Amino acid sequence: MKTLEKLSFPKLENEYLENILRQLVRKYNIIQIFFTRGQSPTFSHVIIHIDKSIDAKKLQENKWVKRVKKRSEIDVNFIDSLKLQHRFSLGDPFIEFYCQPSALIYQNEEWEYSLIITREWKKYKKRLNVYQNNFYHDHDLHISQIQNLISEGSSNSVFTSYARLIEYDLEYLEELYRGNKFTSLSLDERISNLIKYIPDIQKYFVKNSRSKYYLIDLFIKAKEAITDDDSIYENEMYEAIAISQHGLCRLIEKRFDEFKKMIKKGFVQNKQVACQIDEKPNDAILSVSIETILQSVEVEEIYLYHQITYAEKTTYYLMLIAVGAGNEKLRLINLFLKNKIGGKYDFVLISHSRYWIQTNLYQHQSFFANIIQDKHRIYSSSRYLPEFHWEIPHNPYHDDLHFYYKPTKDIALQFFKIVTNTKENYQGLEYFFALFFMSFCRTYIFVKTYYLPNYLSSRMLWNICIYADPDMRKYNYLIEEFWSDFFPYLDRHMTLHHKLSNLNKEEVNQMNIIVSKLLYELHNLVIVSGLLLDNEQN
Repeated sequence: MKTLEKLSFPKLENEYLENILRQLVRKYNIIQIFFTRGQSPTFSHVIIHIDKSIDAKKLQENKWVKRVKKRSEIDVNFIDSLKLQHRFSLGDPFIEFYCQPSALIYQNEEWEYSLIITREWKKYKKRLNVYQNNFYHDHDLHISQIQNLISEGSSNSVFTSYARLIEYDLEYLEELYRGNKFTSLSLDERISNLIKYIPDIQKYFVKNSRSKYYLIDLFIKAKEAITDDDSIYENEMYEAIAISQHGLCRLIEKRFDEFKKMIKKGFVQNKQVACQIDEKPNDAILSVSIETILQSVEVEEIYLYHQITYAEKTTYYLMLIAVGAGNEKLRLINLFLKNKIGGKYDFVLISHSRYWIQTNLYQHQSFFANIIQDKHRIYSSSRYLPEFHWEIPHNPYHDDLHFYYKPTKDIALQFFKIVTNTKENYQGLEYFFALFFMSFCRTYIFVKTYYLPNYLSSRMLWNICIYADPDMRKYNYLIEEFWSDFFPYLDRHMTLHHKLSNLNKEEVNQMNIIVSKLLYELHNLVIVSGLLLDNEQN
């Protein structure tokens, strides 16, 4: 049995988030993770210091970030290294407070650009004063410009200048409470989002609908009037806007004062780093899965080559090197595991004999070489199993891609022909749908990984698609919204039945959307990227 290193974050007290963080550490260049538990009613904060800006932006948009915030009141914030170091150098109090060494729950010891805050209060106080004075300096410039415009009677420009000032204040509130600016959102959305952190902000903005605010609507009208070379005359609103703006400014002052007190007192007291490496294999789920597999089939080795947590369900990707573990055997193993472990865990099982892998390395080596590594091995039947004779150098290529892509596309075209039938005769459509999905998955996986899976169940194929390209998870919503239990529906229709079709137009439309979107993905992957030319696939 190969020992698995497993990160644990006991300070979080949140298994769902722990599983996600473990995956992030494996997949991305995570430098540090900080956690500060919020004092009711405020949010707890997880600050994830990551290497690349592009990864920070992408990960911040993940659905699980919103899910953790909603369910556990934990605000997760990704900050790339350059941005974090810059904000630290400016004396940003959010970084100073939430990224203290006592809040550290993960540290990549091999990374040289870690953030280590060691300065004392007196030294930091000077930096904070400069940071705060910069806010007031720019704020006062905005105010002076507005006063000049008011004296000139330029009402449209007064409103648009006030809009910029309120946006400026919101940016500071966002950074001081949330650790990030949300400039891509509308002012309405930004105000609504801040209510969860600053309930007092509701005092300063009257709603004109459930999610819109009167003053913000006024700013929009002023901007449109300037574009149309028109004028609006609502000078009586100047004072009302000024009151709201002063309210925001007071909230910023209050937050600065809070940070001063918390940082000075050393609000975070726990000095122990809560992240640890557990050298003992303590994953009970894996132990049960290995035991179940060994009872069912003669296995030489088992590799855990991937693991993901999505919607509170953890999926383990296992590859077996075994003899006689065909698709039916794998299906039975999955049923046994589900009965033993329950619905919170899922398994994606693939299996090949050692001989089959060796003889097919010319085509699949890129896939198997990434899996068959010591770090992924969780079971071995012997210390003396032969190693594979890897091709060195190995030049991967998509042999026979034409014979996989063209049938997939032809099935889709046949599907569309039935869908657009003016008589709405959908006889046989469900079988084309199931056949397309299976053909798509196998072809997509082959292009992405140089591996052509067996004719596995539809759920297994889709999970391997997500392993091959995590971005494919964006289509999970179509599966979740499907009128029937999606994967059993597909598997039922992989076998032909002599019966009438009971499909209605709404159900057909759902199927049509899925086929269209997946075919679009495959077309981009194969044709647009140049793996096949149009004349080759035609």
